[in-house]
Amino acid sequence: MEGIKGKEIVGCFNTVNQLWREIEAMADRLTVLLRKEIEEKGMRCDGTPDDELEYAVFDDDYSGVCTGCIRNIAAKSPKKKRPDVYFGFQVSLADKLINIPGNDEPIIFMFSATEPMDFDDTWHMFFPISDESDTDFEIENKAVLRWGDGSVAYGVRLLSLNNEADLHNLCVIPLLRLYKGESPEVVFGKDINERIIKFPDKEALIS
Repeated sequence: MEGIKGKEIVGCFNTVNQLWREIEAMADRLTVLLRKEIEEKGMRCDGTPDDELEYAVFDDDYSGVCTGCIRNIAAKSPKKKRPDVYFGFQVSLADKLINIPGNDEPIIFMFSATEPMDFDDTWHMFFPISDESDTDFEIENKAVLRWGDGSVAYGVRLLSLNNEADLHNLCVIPLLRLYKGESPEVVFGKDINERIIKFPDKEALIS
């Protein structure tokens, strides 16, 4: 602990605490926007807008400080009893959750999937991707990961989201367009907005 001042330690923890207050408020607003768009597309959402966020902590878990969170929204066609798809997002702040070659900043991953994401299982965004079933994906237009079962995910630079319009235009609308089958080239254009995460070759993402 030599060279570290007590005031600096307190300041770090206060900063982290404030950061999480802001992230949780953003997550709640994004959830409302996403559920609204899903329902306008003719699907029904299970659960409630304030369903619990699931949290991850650092690998070593010495501090219990959270490195990310996930929220899933189960959606289904009006006549179906079980969900057709899980929409949602993963906020990734540190550690293996952001360990994409060339990246050193927080990311929010948007996803639509055939099963919910879960930090207790292997189905969440972490790098390098090592589980055999999770490596069954292709990178499209350098911006979208698409798995063999049709699940898709893409990343937005968290610090580039400044207001509700950004949440709507960068997180909600592209996700629903990708789910409906539009190509990443159409959704994001050939010149990808710098706020969207660009992935390296697949070999750099798997171990």
